[in-house]
Amino acid sequence: MITVARILRSQGKDGELRLRFSYIAPTDCSGLKSVFIGREGDLREYAIESLVPHGKDFDLKLEGVDSLSQADCLAGLDVLIPEETLKEREKDEFFLFQLIGCSVIDGLGKTIGLVKDVLSAGRSDLLVVEREEKEILIPFHESICLEVDVPGKRIRVDPPAGLLDLNEI
Repeated sequence: MITVARILRSQGKDGELRLRFSYIAPTDCSGLKSVFIGREGDLREYAIESLVPHGKDFDLKLEGVDSLSQADCLAGLDVLIPEETLKEREKDEFFLFQLIGCSVIDGLGKTIGLVKDVLSAGRSDLLVVEREEKEILIPFHESICLEVDVPGKRIRVDPPAGLLDLNEI
């Protein structure tokens, strides 16, 4: 199971939910008949009645969730789907969630850290890399991330001088 969205809040009085997708484009899971909602280990399957774009978010209507109070109970929970239900990618394409857990190495093969998360930051995504008990942000841009080997769980980077020290969080 992979997390594809988070429920932000209830929307309206008829049990609709406002959600935001993460790591994937909503079109990558189009045609889904159901989703799982909850947290890993405590999930419940719901049939989808409708999924409608609303700006950068989406309004989701689930079968059996018909009131504001029922929808409010789901606010803040994750929306998950089985990974095999995602649309096939081209040979050198991947989903952002597949970068989590990748080793980040420099041009000499020295390990910088592990990708802990991927943040959407406008034009370029940011890799949140855990390094020596700290986190650093590395722009996920072709000028910095030179090679991405998803099956090998490795990303080779050539960061500008000072970048790795500049943005420790």
